[in-house]
Amino acid sequence: MASSTTTAPTKWTCILLDVDGTLVDSASVVVQAFRRTLSEMGRPVPTDEALRRFVGPPLWTSFTELGLDTGECEQAVLRYRQIYSDLFLDPHLFPGITELLHDLHASHTSLATATSKQEPMAQAQLTHLGLAPLFTVIAGATPDPSSTKATVIASALERLEARGTDVSRPVLLGDRTWDIEGARSVGIPVIGAGWGYAEPGELEAADAVAPDVASARDLLLTPAA
Repeated sequence: MASSTTTAPTKWTCILLDVDGTLVDSASVVVQAFRRTLSEMGRPVPTDEALRRFVGPPLWTSFTELGLDTGECEQAVLRYRQIYSDLFLDPHLFPGITELLHDLHASHTSLATATSKQEPMAQAQLTHLGLAPLFTVIAGATPDPSSTKATVIASALERLEARGTDVSRPVLLGDRTWDIEGARSVGIPVIGAGWGYAEPGELEAADAVAPDVASARDLLLTPAA
């Protein structure tokens, strides 16, 4: 059940949300997909704890950091996506996220995703969770290596504006350094989701950090002046 409806306009004209590690607790399936991909390719498989740091970044970035060359990265990304396509609907939302999204939607603030997950999977996952109708735009990664968090954020803003949304005061909620760097490169503020998968100190460069979902609600539903 959603919490009590909030209708007052917020200081934000639109809110962009990361998915993995911010809305969805997807670490277990992401780690499983990395583990299986690396194992099948005969590459060293780090511990599950070490692989958690790759929940959120673009796949090409992650596999490059894991020591794969360009050709191997292409093969790994393809295999990872095949494995992940069988798993991605399994994870649950973090506690309180359903209520948060309903409250944000009730405030008449346009919502969009900005995720490194493939866009069709983001659409399918939010539909599966019953949340897709709350979003004006569901923006995600494209298959090519040039797709970054920054390009996804820029696309989300462009598509929001094309649908008549005022994008003059946007904000991004995300849990990793790639969210911060992507938001900075596009020139929008970012709130760190402290309940996600960030390593210690990773969110220090964010404009604000919400240690839990309730704190994020307060920051995102700040009334307009």
